Amino acid sequence: MKEIIEMLKEKDLEVAKLKKDLSSLRQSTQYYKIYKALAEDGAVYVNTYSQDCDGVEAYGSYVYTTLEEYKDGEESFYGSIEGHHSWGVVSKEDARPQEECGTYGQGWDIH
Repeated sequence: MKEIIEMLKEKDLEVAKLKKDLSSLRQSTQYYKIYKALAEDGAVYVNTYSQDCDGVEAYGSYVYTTLEEYKDGEESFYGSIEGHHSWGVVSKEDARPQEECGTYGQGWDIH
């Protein structure tokens, strides 16, 4: 029985180490797409969508030229959302044209 308990302890330690390694890997690759875009294109292009609590939809497209700008934009976006939303890093070709950006709808409570 002691041998089984020791094996389980070893496995628990191994699992804990793997979880820590996975967490570290996630953090190191979190901004890979952003770094790649900055290196290849000199900018990060982002399309956004959000819907507020009244059902008004907003579409946006943003260009960030530094990692700091990107992080500030992402923080601002996530700090203001109320409902369904998306934040997607896209290629320059897939960035939403400015004429498609804006707020649409009058909300569910407005008659």
